[in-house]
Amino acid sequence: MMSRMRKVTGYIFGTIWWGLGLNLIAYLIASHVIGGCWYVLATQSVVKCLKEQCERNGNYKLSLSCSGGVCYQFMYPEDKFGNTCGNSTKLIAKPLCLDDDGPFNHGIYSQGLLVVTSHSLAVRILYPIFWGLLNLSSFGNELAPTSNLVEVMFSIFIVLCGLTLFTLMVGNIQVFLSVMLAKNKDMQLKRRDIEWWMRRRQLPSDLRRRMRHFDSQRWAIMGGEDEIKWIEELPEGLRRDIKRFLCLDLIKKAPLFHNLDDLILDNICDRVKPLIFCKGEKIIREGDPVPRMYFIVRGRAKRSQSLSKGMVGSSVLEPGGFLGDELLSWCLQRPFRDRLPASSATFVCLEPTEAFVKI
Repeated sequence: MMSRMRKVTGYIFGTIWWGLGLNLIAYLIASHVIGGCWYVLATQSVVKCLKEQCERNGNYKLSLSCSGGVCYQFMYPEDKFGNTCGNSTKLIAKPLCLDDDGPFNHGIYSQGLLVVTSHSLAVRILYPIFWGLLNLSSFGNELAPTSNLVEVMFSIFIVLCGLTLFTLMVGNIQVFLSVMLAKNKDMQLKRRDIEWWMRRRQLPSDLRRRMRHFDSQRWAIMGGEDEIKWIEELPEGLRRDIKRFLCLDLIKKAPLFHNLDDLILDNICDRVKPLIFCKGEKIIREGDPVPRMYFIVRGRAKRSQSLSKGMVGSSVLEPGGFLGDELLSWCLQRPFRDRLPASSATFVCLEPTEAFVKI
């Protein structure tokens, strides 16, 4: 489950905290299942006790399909209670089938007796989950089953589930820790090289701060991996198919590219590479030449355009949007102009943004 979620959502589920959280969620789901089974078996244990009491007292008929609450009065000891249900004026602490110290041994279901008769929905839901979590985390240490076969098998199942979940959680945490420690070490080495390079070039403090911020954002989004290097090392056919899968839907959103031949689209996809932009960074300014097109993959960018009378129009580019479409009309102009077109708006990243760039 964790690997599938990480593939779908990206880098977030690669962190140690999300790994630990997903393992805890797995524990809670297993506790819910175990607790639900325990509640059902506890109810069956009470029903079994009721049937035994009915067999001992042939004058009573038991029906568990009535709309009202189940009456437990006929389960009192015969020496203390002799009237029918509803006619008694005697107050006795507990019925036989709900008494832990009574003649009927409920085994591991003894704690569920009060839950079975409780009128609180929250207690009926939460207490079985708590019971399942307690016994899974303690590997069934507190279980004391009777000689009933189903009860013994259920206890064995709880112990095995607890051991399996604990082993998987420890293994997953070790894997997460080893991966994160390796990535952190690699990140520290690369940042040390960047710091050395910035000192060597004598960059001012503002540029150093922006460089550090960009590096941290790039590590947060990409995890320190160089996708371009990976893809370029692949065979040509595989590289083309991967880039087509990653970029084709985005590129087709541009009006001019929608009806192009597949061969031309493949060549366009092959000339696309990913770029990372920090929050607040300007992708392009209004009036600057447009050197390339940008296709937003992740994040958002604000578009600001100067209007008449000093007014400014703005909109937000969501994932799937693109900018730099001035190049499309520029390519179709006749006679052809060597000078690149000017950007009609300023685009500023509202959050860390990943974009595919057509070079």
